[in-house]
Amino acid sequence: MVKKLSLILSIVLLFSIIVTACTTKRPPSQENGQVNQPAQKVTIRLSTWAGADEAKELQAILDKLNSASDKYEIVQDSNPADYDTRLTTQLSGSSGPDIFWISAQRAAQFAARGVMLDITQRLPKSDKPVAELSDYYEASLGPFKYKDSVFGLPWIEQPVVLYINKDLFDKAGVAYPDDSWNWDKFLDAAKKLTVDQNGKHPDEAGFDKGNVKQWGFTLNGWPPVQVFIWQNGGEVISEDFSNSPIDTPEAKAAFKFYADLVNSPMVPSQQLIKDRGFDTMFKNQQVAMFMGGAADSLDTKVDFKCGVYELPAGPAGTKATLGDVLGMGINAKTKNRDVAFEAFLDLTDAIHQWKVMPPRKSMANMDTMKKLHPDREDAMQAIINSMEYARTYRYFGNYPDWDNIFWTQLMDPIVNNHADPEELIPKVKPQLDAVLKKSAE
Repeated sequence: MVKKLSLILSIVLLFSIIVTACTTKRPPSQENGQVNQPAQKVTIRLSTWAGADEAKELQAILDKLNSASDKYEIVQDSNPADYDTRLTTQLSGSSGPDIFWISAQRAAQFAARGVMLDITQRLPKSDKPVAELSDYYEASLGPFKYKDSVFGLPWIEQPVVLYINKDLFDKAGVAYPDDSWNWDKFLDAAKKLTVDQNGKHPDEAGFDKGNVKQWGFTLNGWPPVQVFIWQNGGEVISEDFSNSPIDTPEAKAAFKFYADLVNSPMVPSQQLIKDRGFDTMFKNQQVAMFMGGAADSLDTKVDFKCGVYELPAGPAGTKATLGDVLGMGINAKTKNRDVAFEAFLDLTDAIHQWKVMPPRKSMANMDTMKKLHPDREDAMQAIINSMEYARTYRYFGNYPDWDNIFWTQLMDPIVNNHADPEELIPKVKPQLDAVLKKSAE
């Protein structure tokens, strides 16, 4: 009886083993006779100049992207201190990031040096809208091109716009800017908005220019003189990069306009601007008009009614403004080009949803921008309009050398030492032309 029971138990046990073996799948790691570990995400290192607050906002974006991707995990290294120097050193070796933020000026240099990955052939293969080059404003895409190849994408083009203190305009009885505003109307408004301690304006008898309490405008080398030269039909670097036409009548008239404005009673002294703070004076209602980037968002940072408008046009009605462009590139030495490219595209698109102003035509409309930035609805139309004629500097490999001469030998003396541009231009032009000639060799 015991033997019979033992036999029955043995048969049951054997049957259960057979059933278990037949119904249990082999683990994925052993299928097809190969050991395949579960796919792991590739770590993509991102380098940026973001400060603490911006880095925190960026991390929230990265968290969403990382959560949605099964291919990459973007890890940011954000440090604004000596960013360009640090990045240049890293990219020259083997310790550089996979993807990195870069200014338009540096993009031209890095592309020429071969440290940025050429993405020309990769972009058409992507079905993501962010990869469609025809959607980008040419001014924003230009700095990331080199010899007909593309080495990066812009994630912002913020045009310079005019911020005004509507309360001060109302008090002075000055009409807000409109499409008819040109240099003359701008100057007229600046005079009416400049007031001394006795309540007098610059064009009134008894005005005390040494005792001004409110200024109509401010500038300290910013906004750049190039904006006014463009508005007057001039240029500082020729289209073929052969020379610097700063001696044309159009350019010289703009230099004079700028110098006269710096030295006028409508603008605070440079020392006062340094002591009180450039944009701080606008925020404190000591200055009525301020030209700043669209992303500065001054209209959301003040305690008075602040309006955002397009810059005044030049004497002949020409509209022009500077589009400050920033973007991102991929390290040519990255070991994970395909994954880095995918992360690069996804992050670029995400930043387009974050920053003002995305450099894509399809996004430059009120419906899109109101959804993305509802707190800036009143400012958006002027910003969108400005994108249509925003321009960037004509960057080239040796642009920093050119820019150093342009500022130290020409603009700094004009802004800080009351120098006459008419006298400086003939001396500085040959130096600027020499840099361009050397770059072409």
